[in-house]
Amino acid sequence: MVLVSAQDQTPVRVLVVDDSELFRNVICAVVAETPGFEIVGVASSGRETLAVIGSLAVDFALVDVNMPDLDGIETGLRIRSRHPDVVVLLLTAARRASVSDSSLTVEDKRDLSPEWLADFWRRHGRR
Repeated sequence: MVLVSAQDQTPVRVLVVDDSELFRNVICAVVAETPGFEIVGVASSGRETLAVIGSLAVDFALVDVNMPDLDGIETGLRIRSRHPDVVVLLLTAARRASVSDSSLTVEDKRDLSPEWLADFWRRHGRR
C-alpha cells in the first residue's frame, strides 16, 4: 500500500461566505490551519457568492445561514443547482436551521475546528 501525504494531494479549494467580518476571519483562520485545505475566495453576501463562485473552481463552500438579502439556505441551494460538484456546508451560530434539500448540511459554526472540518470533508467530500 502506498500512502500519499497531504502535500502530494490537490488541496480542497474553499470559499468562505459570511456577512460578519469577524466570523469570516475566524472561519478563514480555521481553514488555513486545516492541512490540505486552501481558501480560494471570500464573500460577504449570497449575491456576491453567486457572482464569483464560477470563476474560483471551488470544491467546498462554507456559507453562513443568516445573511441579509439572500440568505445562506437560498445561496446554498443556488450553488448546488449551478455547481453540483461543490459541497456546501451551511453554518449558523444563532439557531439551528433545517433544510429540506439533503445535499445541504447545517452545523453550528462555533463547533468548527481544523479536525472537525477535515472529518466533515472525509465524510462528505467529493474526492
